[in-house]
Amino acid sequence: MPSLTERRNELAVRVLEWSERDAGSLAQWIRCLGQLGVDLRDRLTDPDPAVRLQAALTHEDNPRSRELILTALTEPPPTSVHQFTLVAAAIRVAADSDEIATAACQVASRDGWAGSDDGWGALVRFAFPKPYAKHRPLTESQRALLGALVTNDELWNPINGSCGLVFKEAGLPHSRGACRRLAGSG
Repeated sequence: MPSLTERRNELAVRVLEWSERDAGSLAQWIRCLGQLGVDLRDRLTDPDPAVRLQAALTHEDNPRSRELILTALTEPPPTSVHQFTLVAAAIRVAADSDEIATAACQVASRDGWAGSDDGWGALVRFAFPKPYAKHRPLTESQRALLGALVTNDELWNPINGSCGLVFKEAGLPHSRGACRRLAGSG
């Protein structure tokens, strides 16, 4: 809140006090502290994976944070971290889609149709910065991602326009069979 900008340090002290008294999720308090600009790098080694990940999301430029974010993308995130937040952070810290290809495949195979914007869809857009064209063969990581998408039953309802739009923007057919063939072609 703009009216509280000048009181950022005071708010951080209060949030830290509240976090010490609360028996609930420390990860949520760490997220608040991160939003207040508190240095949380000492939490990158916390025993709680949710706390480590929230600290990593605050300090994405830190090499340990980058490692934590990319590793966390390979599995469902802790309850205190939304997958869409994790996908966005991984895209920001990854050098290219090849670096997160394995994790992207895992997200694509488990993410629901609602991930067409910020989940599997964001990963498809990252993997296909230029739409697919027959004269430009798919890379190994693009084929792997496409293969993972093919395994996800939720993405193939022809009336789901959001899913279809992701495929269209990537230059891909919104046909499970056609994508299966593309994923298998060399």
